[in-house]
Amino acid sequence: MIALLLPVLVGTAGCGAGEEAPAGEAVYGQPLADQFQAATDATRGAGTAAFVSMLTYGTAGGDAVQRVRGSQDYGRGTSHADTGFDAPRTFPKGMLEYLRGAVPEGRQVLATADDDVYVRNGRSAWLKYTPEAVSRFGEATAEVAGHAAGDAAPYSGTLADLVPRTIPREAPERRADGSRVYRVTLLPEVAGELLPRHLRGAGDAWGTEPVGLTVKLDADGRLASATADLAPVLAALHDQGMLAGVERLRAAYELSAFGEPVKGEGPSGDAPVEDAGEVLAPVATLKAGRCASTGGTGLGTQEIVRPVDCAKQHDIRVLGQVQVDRAFQGRRNVGNGDRYGREECGRVDAAAPKDWRRCGRYADGFSMQGQSEVGVSVTMDGEPGSGTETTVEGSYTCFLTVAR
Repeated sequence: MIALLLPVLVGTAGCGAGEEAPAGEAVYGQPLADQFQAATDATRGAGTAAFVSMLTYGTAGGDAVQRVRGSQDYGRGTSHADTGFDAPRTFPKGMLEYLRGAVPEGRQVLATADDDVYVRNGRSAWLKYTPEAVSRFGEATAEVAGHAAGDAAPYSGTLADLVPRTIPREAPERRADGSRVYRVTLLPEVAGELLPRHLRGAGDAWGTEPVGLTVKLDADGRLASATADLAPVLAALHDQGMLAGVERLRAAYELSAFGEPVKGEGPSGDAPVEDAGEVLAPVATLKAGRCASTGGTGLGTQEIVRPVDCAKQHDIRVLGQVQVDRAFQGRRNVGNGDRYGREECGRVDAAAPKDWRRCGRYADGFSMQGQSEVGVSVTMDGEPGSGTETTVEGSYTCFLTVAR
């Protein structure tokens, strides 16, 4: 009997060897600590996906939502996304203006292709930010450059980037559909990377309270969604005197339509493409009298502008560049040199041609861009000029803004 059964057993083993592994085995068959990295690989292996990323600011007057909706092609390293910032009428006006500080007015389209990021507003040309342009303009391009294709996804700056940087410590909850839900934590300074550039100033004051992150993987082990309660990040911002009226801060990310054709057209000929490095310039490099536009740059800042003829549509006119160089005996709590920059700008404003302000084109007063450094030096007693001295040094651009 044994001799007769043996071929049957061998045959059964041979059939099993040819069967496909269960769905998600490439992820869920890994050690727990490796599953998020495996899930990132499985997500990329889907080829394409649609995504929605949201950052929600909650106040007593309702929620303001910074939303990105688009599609990604993992194989080509490209993405296409519509961005917008929405808030109800009851949302505090002052807070809304502050949150829009790094968000360009209106809606815009972003596209990425490997290291390049393209921006388009309405029917405008595509504005291409290459690594060379980003290097030239520096940190001012962070709102755009931060979305260039990364290791996790072709559109960066979302929770998808942070998931593979965490390690699950507890087994996930398994749902009836085969999906898994994990609950992990992030360091607050890591979660702070999701914030707009002008809200990342907490520095070393992020605190130590972890941020809760919920991650859902589908039955195939692909990233389906991620949500984070950024309460510890918000608390750190409150300690810095920022977002005082915001009571809730949350981030969310969701993927769908895996493997389906991507929607939306990138910079492929439907509109001209301009190199940001060639058509934009730091406002600090413009001479007195030059005009420029801040619209269409995608940066939401006045640091980098598009120089234009003053007869064309523009929103700033440069009054001049000024320097701050002050020294005070003793140790002074100066804070920064903005007040001295404003004094210098007041002088160039008073000396500007009077016809610039005719016909009410420009708003009253002036604006400025720049920064300064405060230093304290101490020399040895007994030497000439000994003692403590506080110095303030900086550079500022002074300009008029078009009245609205």
